[in-house]
Amino acid sequence: MTDRPPSPPTPRAARPFAEHDREDRTLATTAQLNTAIENALGYRFDEAALESVLLELDRHDYVEWESVTRRGEYVWDLSESPDRIAETVAAALVDRVRSWLADDSHEESFSGCR
Repeated sequence: MTDRPPSPPTPRAARPFAEHDREDRTLATTAQLNTAIENALGYRFDEAALESVLLELDRHDYVEWESVTRRGEYVWDLSESPDRIAETVAAALVDRVRSWLADDSHEESFSGCR
């Protein structure tokens, strides 16, 4: 299995990163994302490890690989990431709560609440 991101759906000419930046999208290189994480959390990832995580997130449609800069840095589209991740977490939480409520062993816990 390759460690490189999949090719974008349509061929794109290599353009400077700034030309991709639009108001309605959130684009960042791996290095920029790593810097943002460090500023927010005080922790800096190994860039190769972060890129591996981003590749896996791309495979599962949580981020989108957009292009490569002239310097060879990957550009990631994070615009829909919060919504996609939130939907997945919400679905998992609902499943967990449904499972918990359906479990007979918890009925006794609620018997005094009726």
